[in-house]
Amino acid sequence: MKQEGLRNQTILRYNVAGVLMNAVLSLTKLILGLTIHSRSVVLDALNGFSDTVSSLLSMFSVLFSSRGCDREHPFGYGRLEYITSLLSALLILALSLHAVVSAVRELIHRSAAVPEYNLAIVLLMLVSLAVKLIYGFLARRTGKRIHSVALMISGTESLGDSVVSAAILASIAVYRLTGLNFEPWLSILISLFLMKTCCDLIRVCVSKLLGTKTSPEFCTNIKKMIVQEPEVLNVFNLVIHNYGEELVVGSVDIEVDETMTAVETTKLVRRIMRNSSLKGVRLSSVGVYGSSLRDPEAARMWDSILPVIRSRPECIRAYAFCYDAGEHAVSFDVVVEPSIRNKERVIQSLRSELEALFPGTGFYIQTALDV
Repeated sequence: MKQEGLRNQTILRYNVAGVLMNAVLSLTKLILGLTIHSRSVVLDALNGFSDTVSSLLSMFSVLFSSRGCDREHPFGYGRLEYITSLLSALLILALSLHAVVSAVRELIHRSAAVPEYNLAIVLLMLVSLAVKLIYGFLARRTGKRIHSVALMISGTESLGDSVVSAAILASIAVYRLTGLNFEPWLSILISLFLMKTCCDLIRVCVSKLLGTKTSPEFCTNIKKMIVQEPEVLNVFNLVIHNYGEELVVGSVDIEVDETMTAVETTKLVRRIMRNSSLKGVRLSSVGVYGSSLRDPEAARMWDSILPVIRSRPECIRAYAFCYDAGEHAVSFDVVVEPSIRNKERVIQSLRSELEALFPGTGFYIQTALDV
């Protein structure tokens, strides 16, 4: 909880700085842009105002998400950060699209106003370039460190704004040297750049809301931590859900010797849950499967079943083998290739082959997740 509070404070500090920076720069750009009849400067000002709204939305999401869990939202409000970031990206995308349409109309009707560049606008764009670069790099670096999508988006927007400022300065230099007015073309290029950036940000936010696959390195570290327990024979079915960057909930299945007592199993599960929380995952459940491979008959049967499973390319691996000699029943889980849609057909085919290989034995096979 202390780390979460520090994270929220860091995000709020950056957002307050972003609001003040963008508000002052954007208001100044808007006034000067209208004064000198520069569409690109006015567009830059509008983009800055949208960044201000983005920072305000991010502040709102952090304050609201810090409320924690309640009856209607048992996993809290952490994903609200992705929603507000998505709204911010959509707002910038709409403004950029409008700017492209306006600039194209000016080119068609040859109605673009000739800007009246002066020293004040040059100094303003230089200051804007320096401030945006510094804030952008710091915000992105901090966002990656504390795992804040909203802060990384804010830093990316600021770096994009610095490119816009540099382009406007280049346009001013070209106009002063050659007298050519690149305002409409510059507006289109700036808008297209911002639209591309927004599309990337929208994709990230939507992916986060839909639920993306956890990084293989993170899952591997969790599995390694669990399998280090001497009683654990195997780890599988690790499923992780992201409910915000500060709340990761998951479940996992483990395989242990079937001779373990309930008390021993309970102690093991509690250790796994405690150690997983230190790694940043709150395990909601730990499924326990008893292994009967110490039985020579069960071991021989499993050694005969494994080659059949491995001969099928659609079957990645198998877990949790259990043999009930009294019932003449075998059960285990199989991970099926994710690209195969009809996994039940694969399981049915495997079951039929094994029943033919072991007449009189029932096979209970389930598909396992591999995320």
